[in-house]
Order: sequence, then C-alpha cells, then structure tokens
Amino acid sequence: MKIRTLFIFSICISACLLSIAPVSAEGTATIHGAIYEWDTFELMENVIVEVNSTPPQSIVAKYGVYSMNLVPGEYVVTASYYENNTLTASTQEFITITDDGDYIIDLILLPSYDSDLTEDPDLLNITTSLEADSEAIENGADDRTLYYVAVLIILLVAGTGLYLFSKKNGKKEADEEEQISLVFDDVVKVASMESKDELPSGEMGELDETEGSEPDTSGVVDMESLPSDLQEVLDIIRSGGGRITQKDLRSKLSYSEAKVSLIVSDLENRGLVEKFKKGRGNIIIIPDDQR
Repeated sequence: MKIRTLFIFSICISACLLSIAPVSAEGTATIHGAIYEWDTFELMENVIVEVNSTPPQSIVAKYGVYSMNLVPGEYVVTASYYENNTLTASTQEFITITDDGDYIIDLILLPSYDSDLTEDPDLLNITTSLEADSEAIENGADDRTLYYVAVLIILLVAGTGLYLFSKKNGKKEADEEEQISLVFDDVVKVASMESKDELPSGEMGELDETEGSEPDTSGVVDMESLPSDLQEVLDIIRSGGGRITQKDLRSKLSYSEAKVSLIVSDLENRGLVEKFKKGRGNIIIIPDDQR
C-alpha cells in the first residue's frame, strides 16, 4: 500500500513539473547583441549593460557581447563605458518583448560629456548671449518687415490720393476753360452789338444792307494780307484736317483764352472759319472753299 501511494505521488509531481516547464520556456525571451564604438564600429570591451527588469539585471560585456533573458514587457537597455572612473560613452535602447524567442539588439555607444562641463559659468554665459543675440535678430527682422510693409502701404495710399486729386483738378480746369470760352464768346457778341448801336444812322443802314446781303464767297481771301496771329490759327486748323475744337486750339497756342476767342471771331467775320457749338465747347472748321 505504501509503495502504491509513493508511486501515485511521484506521478503527480512529474505531471506538475512537465506542465510548468513549457510555460516557463514559452514565457522567456533572450536578447543579445554586440556593442560597438560610434566612430570606428569596433567592439568595445568591459561595457556595463543594465536592464530595468524585475529584478534589475546588470552584466559586464567583457568581450563586447552580451546576452540576457527577459519575460514579455517593455524595457530600457542602458550601456555605459567608463575610463578612469569617468563615463566616456553610453547609449540607451527602448525595447518591447511580445513573446519568447531571440532578439538581436546591437548597441552603439556615443560620447558622453561631463555634466560639470555643461554647468561651466563661462559656457552658460556664452550660450545665453548667443540665444539673446538670436532672439534680437529675429525680433529685428520682424520689426524691419513691419516697417517696410507700413512704408509700402503709406506710399500706395499717397500715390492713389495724388492721382485722384490731379484727376479731379484736371477736370475742374477743363470745365473752367470751357466756361471762360463761353463767357468770352458772349462778351465778343455783346461788344459787336454795342458797336453797331453806336454807329451813325447812315453807316448803320449800310451795315444793315451789308448784313442783309449774302457774303461774297466767290473769291478767295488774300492770305498774305492776314495778320500773323490769324494766319497761325488757320495753319493749325488746316493741320488738323480743317476741323478742331476751340479747347484743342487753345492748347496749341501761347495766347490767352480771350485772345483766342477774339481771333476765332475775327476769322469767322472774315468768312474764313465757321464755329459751331457742341455741348459746352465750340468746334471750328474751315469751309471747303477756303481750304
């Protein structure tokens, strides 16, 4: 009976061991790799490799290679190399293990600088100065950009204002010239009527007869007997094809508006030109028989 009991007990223990072994084998992964120097890619010896597992693991890779067993999870692998008790090179790798197997993770050690060097007051002053200069340059560039944009906007507004002002003044001057031309035409007509009223009755009768009769257009007026100013006006009208506005004629002469009106009226009385009113101005033409 005792032998049978021992036999059953040993079978149970064996079954338990067999059921536990695969679980532990399946739940463990192996990470391994080589450790290289960053500039020569040569193996680095005597590097301390640490993993933040539970419990933490730490080994010395004496010949530049390492190997560790880890269960699934997230880890940080840290490798450090010391010379004369001073850290000269190090690296960190973040790894995630999801299942069992082999994970090859090579490590490349980068130079490490002493923390005292970064806390050197002179170095800190230089760094602060460089940052301040960089900030000033950036702010200055922004200020200059805003300044140029403001100047450009001011110039555009000023140019637009000058254009509108000059255009308005030009139109106003043209209207004034037309009004002056009309006023002088009226003055010339009134002066002609007053001169007729002042003539003696005999001369008035002769003038009436002359006005009543049609002007003799059969002959051509002797151009050589014309004054120079009248001849100049006729030449300008002929150069325009025998037709011109009084405003354009005024712009081509150096005479005043009053004198231009008098010259046109004189030429009209001589039968050399004809004047027609169009809108607020006059059109002057040379008859066909005088061209």
